[in-house]
Amino acid sequence: MNISFFDVLITVLSLVLLAVPGFILAKLKLLPQKASETLSVIVLYVAQTLLVIMSFQDKEYTPTLGINMLYVAILAIIIHLLMFAVLYLIFLKKSANDRIRVLKFASVFSNCGFMGFPFLQSLFSDPVICSETLIYGAVIISIFNVMTWTVGVFVMTEDAKQVSIKKIILNPVIIGVIIGLLLFFVLKRPVISFFTPNTISYKITEKIVWSLNTIKELVTPLSMIVIGIRLGGINLKQLFLDKLAYLSASFKLILMSLISILAVAFLPIDTTIKYTVFFLLSMPSATSTVLFSVRFEKDSDFASVCVLLSTVLSTITIPLMYLVISGVFGVVI
Repeated sequence: MNISFFDVLITVLSLVLLAVPGFILAKLKLLPQKASETLSVIVLYVAQTLLVIMSFQDKEYTPTLGINMLYVAILAIIIHLLMFAVLYLIFLKKSANDRIRVLKFASVFSNCGFMGFPFLQSLFSDPVICSETLIYGAVIISIFNVMTWTVGVFVMTEDAKQVSIKKIILNPVIIGVIIGLLLFFVLKRPVISFFTPNTISYKITEKIVWSLNTIKELVTPLSMIVIGIRLGGINLKQLFLDKLAYLSASFKLILMSLISILAVAFLPIDTTIKYTVFFLLSMPSATSTVLFSVRFEKDSDFASVCVLLSTVLSTITIPLMYLVISGVFGVVI
């Protein structure tokens, strides 16, 4: 498998185009900012959850795939913890500052669900490779959710009592991962393969699978429309004038990308794993940065700027980081 700089660039630009309708409608006041919240609920609770579940229905279980999933989980945990350790050392004497707490959260956690999954779906046109990357992506998103409600909450509050195991268990994506994994490991092959073609049971199952797949495809357009609406509702001068937000974006888009690629580039593991880990953890700051800053009464305005600025800049940094790593450093993944 070989991906060029041009492939990555075109994929990023195509995602940007999907955000344009939301941006224009928000600027014209035809869509309120609350529309982004409504669409986000649809994406998170329905489309993305189904995407996670159905991604496990596109592949048959093999021991190799199971081991690769374990590798992905371990790598995701290590990279997140390494990034937190680096930021802890950098801001050792400023951890009590609310903006710094938000910055650290925004610098580590990626928008792997709302932007990462659409990116993988668009980049990998081969259905076999795409289904495998989505399985690895589901593993990364599950690690992301566990870490945001544990390490992330602690970073934002510095209060271990705020860590919520209940929030982890009841998270819709985690529920989707659990359902998908149960079907994947117990049945070991897609549900529809258990029925004989052209029978009534097969036709019913086929239509159900078609319906679920249709809903899961909403992740890409709705996610990008949400991002467009949010961009359309912010003052562009404010977006590009906050120096600390640029520092956050640099950490997230450059430092986190470097840590991710160097963590996987020289390991004797499948190339698909390397691509998935690198791209998903190189995405801009997670939208949950804003949600957590509001929930724990931190600087939510600064959080919004961090997320949106990193989203805008990621259209440049994602293809450039891939070019630098594969070209200048000679690291071929």
